[in-house]
Amino acid sequence: MAWIRKPWLALSLMLILGILSTFQLPRLQLRAYFKAQVCGESHYVVAEREISRTFHLRDVAIVAVPYTTQEQIHVVARELRSLDGVAMVIDPFEFPLTMGNNTSIAQRLRLVGQYEGRDYALLVTFISKSAESTSRSIHRLVEPKGGVVFGISYIGAMAMDYVRIILTYLTPVAIAIMFSIFYLTLKNFWAALLAFLPSILATIYLLGLYAAIGKPISMENVLMPFITLIMGSSAALHYVNRYLSLKDPSRYERSHKAFKETFFALFMTILTTVVGFLSLGLTSSPVMRELGFSGATGMTAAGVATFVFLPPTVTLIEHRRMSEIVEKRTLKKRKTNLIIFLALLTFFCFFIGRVQADFHSLLFFRSNSKVMKGARVVEAIAGIKVPIFLKVDLDVDVQSQEGLATLRKVRDSLKDHCERTFSILDLLELFPQPLRNFVSILLPEGILFDRENNSALMLAFPKRVDSKSYEQIEKAVSSLVSGPIKSVKLSGEDFKYMEMNRFVIQNLRTSLMLALLAIAFMMCLTLKNFKLGLVSCLPIAATLLSLYGAMGLLKVPLNAISACIMNIVLGAGIDYAIHFSCAYLRHGSLEEAYRFTRRPIVANAFGVALGFSVLFFSPMKVHAHIAALIFIGMVLASTYTLLWLTAILPKTQSAREARRLSSSTNLK
Repeated sequence: MAWIRKPWLALSLMLILGILSTFQLPRLQLRAYFKAQVCGESHYVVAEREISRTFHLRDVAIVAVPYTTQEQIHVVARELRSLDGVAMVIDPFEFPLTMGNNTSIAQRLRLVGQYEGRDYALLVTFISKSAESTSRSIHRLVEPKGGVVFGISYIGAMAMDYVRIILTYLTPVAIAIMFSIFYLTLKNFWAALLAFLPSILATIYLLGLYAAIGKPISMENVLMPFITLIMGSSAALHYVNRYLSLKDPSRYERSHKAFKETFFALFMTILTTVVGFLSLGLTSSPVMRELGFSGATGMTAAGVATFVFLPPTVTLIEHRRMSEIVEKRTLKKRKTNLIIFLALLTFFCFFIGRVQADFHSLLFFRSNSKVMKGARVVEAIAGIKVPIFLKVDLDVDVQSQEGLATLRKVRDSLKDHCERTFSILDLLELFPQPLRNFVSILLPEGILFDRENNSALMLAFPKRVDSKSYEQIEKAVSSLVSGPIKSVKLSGEDFKYMEMNRFVIQNLRTSLMLALLAIAFMMCLTLKNFKLGLVSCLPIAATLLSLYGAMGLLKVPLNAISACIMNIVLGAGIDYAIHFSCAYLRHGSLEEAYRFTRRPIVANAFGVALGFSVLFFSPMKVHAHIAALIFIGMVLASTYTLLWLTAILPKTQSAREARRLSSSTNLK
């Protein structure tokens, strides 16, 4: 009570911590893409390290440059070779790919062609170090010339820019949307501001802490500010809504009473949301663990800020009685509510069988992004998509007849699944036999082959970019290890995504089930009512089933990103049942519980849904999927809660039962 009587001290402390954290923000690091899709012991990661060490190769960037004369391409090639991190550039207009003015070999390699009426040349650029930084330099070099870049490291470099866009532009839009929802709900500008302030400052505190300890913002945790801002504000909205509805003349008494009445419900909502995020830590994916721990940390920070700072600062608001009009028709049509609930659940469950599991690099970006434009140009000219890398270890000399024949066997095994391959074999076959030794001399040792270790590098370009194709490729090459072939090791970002996706989906049911059981146990234990605890968990279970069906309806693939939304919706969506159940126990009346909770439940659901909807404007397609699923999940969670509980719970409790339950849960 003493702390509640010091609003200006609490407000000053909030702002001082916010200012100190803000000073740290310029030091905040942005890191591109997913750096740890799978654990370091993954055979894809091991193969990636071996390829980098043996062939001094981190990535291959395909640079498409429009031209009118060959000299323009020569100039670009020389500029690319001068960049730090570029090991080799294949210029389609240089000897031996072009002899005199004869470009037939370059054309056979499909390194020249047309796109939208313009002539393009493709420069194959081998990157030896600092792949993302080098790709960014390549992009800056060719963009003024109308050129585009395509490659995994370029995707990572662009992802860093998109992370910056999300933090800089979309977060303020989310704040504006959430504040508008708060204002429309509370009908009081200062109440809405103070209710939203703890989550804003909690976000700043976290970002400042990340900057101070050197923890970067990356694709794994870029949603942490959204989670903290939007989901972390739920508790404050319910608390301020209750404060404004009380009649006590003393603002300090109203604050104390509101805190006492809502503490249990608010604590449970924060705890269950944290449990939902922490359940992601049960997966084998470092990406999911990082997202889970970041989300749990953000929610904890928002909860602490709400409990510590909001009770005293809310007393700065003058009392304004809120309307207590209840739409009683909803409570009278209990059977109708139950029918609507079952009809919605049945509708969404109908599409569960249509859900497809898939995860690859091109799923991240919208069709109008620079990344996808580069992909379209390269595919139109060369007929290739995202490359995969094969390290072929032999028992014979790579350039011997037997070695080349063995590479041909590897290439033939990929014909059904890959559009084309590129290796020393493909390059030598372009020239007559007398010229092949001469061409071999021109090739730098260690780029496409390593004679010391009898290893060859092969780039393969799948016909389709999806998990099924990658699994077929892996199965095809795994059967080749015999005779002169010691091993064939596969690497590529999409293989790591495939493995991450497999681990996450395998653990999805376990993590969701354990999280749901943990939340149900906490509900039953703290409510001291086993039946009410289980009944309150049914709406969120129905929401998860419906959300899975919505993925099939909207053709959103099941992957590591969409799967984690299940855990987020579980942790956040159960809040509505907690608030309704606590109000029902406290007042002993279904009508009173509906009157006190309907407005904040609906407001919070649409606030979270609309807050995340700003991700529709992200350049990342995967963020649009997140926005759609969270929107559907939050709306369904609130709708199911209000429909189910108003249809199932008795209209009133006996006075004895109400007193027992209320006193046992400290709700009075």
